[in-house]
Amino acid sequence: MGSGLRLVLLSKVMGLSAIQALGSWQLVLVAVFCLSLTVQLFFSLFFFLRLVLYRPSPGKMNKEPVSIIICAWNEEENLQKNLPTILEQDHPDFEVIVVNDHSQDGTASLLRELEKEHSHLRSIELDGTNMKMCGKKFAISMGIKGSKHENLLFTDADCRPKSKRWLGQMTAGFSEGKEVILGYGGFEKRDGWFNKLYRYEGLHTAMQYFSYALAGSPYMGVGRNLAYRKELFFKTKGFMKHRHISSGDDDLLVNEVATAANTAIVIQQEAHTVSAPKTDMTSWWRQKRRHLTTGGHYRPSSKFFLGTYSLSHILFYLCFFTVLSIETMYWAALCGILLRWAVHLLVISRVTRILDEHDLLLFSLLGDAFSPFFNATAAIANLIRPPNRWR
Repeated sequence: MGSGLRLVLLSKVMGLSAIQALGSWQLVLVAVFCLSLTVQLFFSLFFFLRLVLYRPSPGKMNKEPVSIIICAWNEEENLQKNLPTILEQDHPDFEVIVVNDHSQDGTASLLRELEKEHSHLRSIELDGTNMKMCGKKFAISMGIKGSKHENLLFTDADCRPKSKRWLGQMTAGFSEGKEVILGYGGFEKRDGWFNKLYRYEGLHTAMQYFSYALAGSPYMGVGRNLAYRKELFFKTKGFMKHRHISSGDDDLLVNEVATAANTAIVIQQEAHTVSAPKTDMTSWWRQKRRHLTTGGHYRPSSKFFLGTYSLSHILFYLCFFTVLSIETMYWAALCGILLRWAVHLLVISRVTRILDEHDLLLFSLLGDAFSPFFNATAAIANLIRPPNRWR
């Protein structure tokens, strides 16, 4: 018998002996670790790999008329900085509508001055006569009702496009018969680990909703960079089904109206927007809790896949450290995490290039371990004490 064959047989015997020596609870932990690893690999190779392999067709810039809608609440400083980059888009026919949602700063006067300089800018003032109807969903609805064009593109006051081709690129899908277009809204790169962690969370979320859309199951988009047709909004009665929920003007609407047939993604870097990031954990914690309030209202299929992915993500890391502490099974834990990280880096290396987040590649290993526990903690906090109604 060759030495190589003897080594293989010996390793199998040793592995079998190690498993037989485990207690019942240890066997359960090892089984859960292997199952969660399998589920994680499935999501990476079945869903996320679609984004890695996706190659968008160049296509022509869309020249159909477009209404860009922005809601603003005390956003004078952000509008002064970002609105010019939106007003100067390279497009033959578009209007920019800013809905001033009961601002108490100088937003109204700033908009009046800018309207004198830009004929394609219009502002809609929400004042005391509709004070009881405050909230972003109402403001967006007023913007849509006041728009002149069928094609609608949405962003936030604290966002700026990466290029003058943002408008044409984001709305190119309309000319191909699509009704919902999902874009990427990134965050400014700043110094420090917190900025990387915050940006990785946004990158990971985008990787999910882009990949699910490519798999034929679109479930969300971000209001920082989202487009849809006015007819679709009114045909599905807009925010009527979830008007009682303060959040969800973007993801809940997409979850309700987006299908495999009517949805497109736009990942070209010229079509990205960039926003100011949160700068402290407290603000991020409040934002995360608010965002998580919408998940329970998703379609059952969306909740199943997202829940399965999140649960397996948490169980993988929890079981890894436990299995690692078992003297006879540490090798299984190390092999499992090396395989998980290898596949993760294979996927995320391409995603960071696509979405222009190159500096997050190696940091993503830390982000991958942190994000499921942060999200789970925020979800549990919401169950214990539902978050207040933020504007």
